Amino acid sequence: MTPWEVQPQWCEADLYFDFSQARQVIKLDDHVAEAGLTHLLKGGVDFVVEWETQLWLLEVKDPENGAIPQQHRERQRRRFLEEMQSDGLIEEHLFPKLRDSLIFLGLEKGIVDKPMRYITLIGLSELDPAQLAGLRDKLWRTEWVAGPRGRSWEKSFDVLALNIGQWNRLLTHCPIQRISQPEVK
Repeated sequence: MTPWEVQPQWCEADLYFDFSQARQVIKLDDHVAEAGLTHLLKGGVDFVVEWETQLWLLEVKDPENGAIPQQHRERQRRRFLEEMQSDGLIEEHLFPKLRDSLIFLGLEKGIVDKPMRYITLIGLSELDPAQLAGLRDKLWRTEWVAGPRGRSWEKSFDVLALNIGQWNRLLTHCPIQRISQPEVK
């Protein structure tokens, strides 16, 4: 039995996250939908992950999803890159999901008193570190993300943008595996 068959709630489309060391994992999109608020909120981030010392808000964008039919993959990849370069990815997806997730969590559950990270995982292997750093910097400068009037928030808050390779190198306690690719032993 594969890990994603044991913990299907830790899957997002074609990606399986090993959250076994986390204190709590919530698929926030599901909670927003169950609350009947999808007509008011853009939706929640894909996962809220509470660790011993941090809280992650994790949004996944995966244009290399193995479920995309082969004949549509190149078009999907190009469309995603165009959206990313035009800032549509940030303005229409990443920022609204962060904002709405914080609103929902704050009002529904309260937000734990731990440093927070908003992590965007881009499942596109061709993105280099400079492109991901640029995405992170643009998101950081979006409206109020960096903090009120140029000062940082009192609560520790950071923004990351990673591809799968970077994630697996930096966040070794929580590896990602692509479900459509056989595990390399």
